[in-house]
Amino acid sequence: MLKKSVVFLSSIIAVSCTVGPNYKKTETYSDAVIKQELQLQKKHQIPKNWYALFGDEQLNRLIELGLKNNTDIELAVTRLKQARAELRITQTAFLPQIGAQGGYNYQKVSKNIGAAADSQYYSAGFDASWELDLWGKGRRQDEAALAMVKAEEYSLSNVKAIVTAELAANYINLKLAAEKLRIAEQNLALQKDIFNTVHSKYQSGLADDIAYNQAEYLLDNTNAQIPALESQIEQYKNALSVLAGVLPSQLPLDVKKRSPIFMNVYEFNTSAMYDLPAYVIRSRPDVAVAEQNVIAQNALIGAAVADLYPDVSVSALWGYAASGGNSLFNSKSQSYSYKPLVTLPLLDWNRLQNQVEKQRQVKAEALAQYKKVVLSAVSELKNAMTAVQNEIKSNKSKNAALFRMNNVVNSAAERYRNGLIEFSDYATFEQNRLNAQNSSIESRAQIFQNLVAYYKASGGGYLL
Repeated sequence: MLKKSVVFLSSIIAVSCTVGPNYKKTETYSDAVIKQELQLQKKHQIPKNWYALFGDEQLNRLIELGLKNNTDIELAVTRLKQARAELRITQTAFLPQIGAQGGYNYQKVSKNIGAAADSQYYSAGFDASWELDLWGKGRRQDEAALAMVKAEEYSLSNVKAIVTAELAANYINLKLAAEKLRIAEQNLALQKDIFNTVHSKYQSGLADDIAYNQAEYLLDNTNAQIPALESQIEQYKNALSVLAGVLPSQLPLDVKKRSPIFMNVYEFNTSAMYDLPAYVIRSRPDVAVAEQNVIAQNALIGAAVADLYPDVSVSALWGYAASGGNSLFNSKSQSYSYKPLVTLPLLDWNRLQNQVEKQRQVKAEALAQYKKVVLSAVSELKNAMTAVQNEIKSNKSKNAALFRMNNVVNSAAERYRNGLIEFSDYATFEQNRLNAQNSSIESRAQIFQNLVAYYKASGGGYLL
């Protein structure tokens, strides 16, 4: 009988299959379509350390620290480890399960149920069970679990790309506030110098109360900007400390040290932004995560379909049983049993069919989310490309305006000292120059902010 059962089970295993749809890659937005939409030209690999192209060693050290200590990255790593553990659990679900047991049983029989004898016995042995994966339910679950592992791997890359971009963006804002503070302090020194001239003229009767009060107003107005800028610097330092995963005092930062971002003369080659591979969107970590979710939900359709078919399992027990402990492991005390079992749902009011339909809709939801992520990625990259180009044009005009305003103020200061213009005219020119200085450096910072957005939108170089 045992031999026949083994032959029967072997035959069933030999004809086992995997039901449900196999995953087919969606081509809703093909690489060719994306290439045409973004006007991509060539195949260029964006490095993971794209921020090093800015030439700022402080920024490089800061991002390296953040990638090592950021808490969001730490959380993503733990989720990845959980997914890998879940995969290992899933892979064992349809393997034979073996356990050991031992015990003592005593039964006292009621005297009111007829002739019966009390009983007691000892037992020890092994039990085994095995649900055969005939229709591929286990294989589909493994497929889904593996897809979720890959999704968590891509999620980790996505978190790293986001953290890198946020560190760079906040660092640029910090250095922008520091530049504005430097400019304010420079202007304050110049305004104090011109105030001394006004004061001398006022005491000599060559300047009136209006000129004197205007000169004081300029000093007070510039002085008022300094505390606000110092607060901004502190806020950005604290934000960077959270991103870097360290206390503010542990940041590798010298706030007063000027950044090459605001010092060097850069020649921006905007055409290089289009030197990207056609698969740049598909290789973004967030897009890859969305696709793996589709793969996982597609596999779970097969697992749901498998529940419509008969389940085949076998259980067995082998061990020893005896009325006395001394004879428990005697050869005559051996016992075994086995039980093949086939179960088939006959009347479940379409519960299993509806479960299949539900899973199909879950996959459709994941597919719609994938399309949304792709569209958002294309929009994000396209916006970043446009923003970089337009801000470079704007920055050239703002730099030219600042150059001319510097000449105006220098000339106006000399003319005022010589009594050729009123102080109100000089004050207007000085205020315009301060605005032009701030506008110029804000534009310069915005160029680099847009470049950060461009590298992030390109996937941060993690999967290219």
